[in-house]
Amino acid sequence: MAKNCRFQKYYRKLLKNENGEASYISVFFYILAAVVLIAFIINVFQIISAKQQMDHAADQLVKQIQLNGGVDSETDSLFDFLSGEISGARDLSYSVECSDSEDRIQIGSPFYVTVTGRCSLGGFWKFRLVNITVRSIGAGVSEHYWK
Repeated sequence: MAKNCRFQKYYRKLLKNENGEASYISVFFYILAAVVLIAFIINVFQIISAKQQMDHAADQLVKQIQLNGGVDSETDSLFDFLSGEISGARDLSYSVECSDSEDRIQIGSPFYVTVTGRCSLGGFWKFRLVNITVRSIGAGVSEHYWK
């Protein structure tokens, strides 16, 4: 019981103490660390947002290929439109993998669409210190019958 009382008195005295221990230099470094941390968090959320937008683009391409039964000029124009809407990623491309020809995917044949892009971590001012390759994969089955 005596120890508890002694610790309580010590902490009360410490909390009531108005002497500051921080100097201008330490405050500068604390603020600098906080700004760098905020910049990193903003960059991470930007990459997560770009990944979600790429997932949406992959799903839309899968739906378009399912209905058309293959890759054609409409698929390319859809990808160009969707990639224009994606912010935070660059060098976007897509590829289609299937057992048949990409131009004519027979009904019931599975295929995979991969959307690839590059994102970067770099803090403010787009330093691009760490480059990250982001991939989104969508899968589908063709619904088009080719005679």
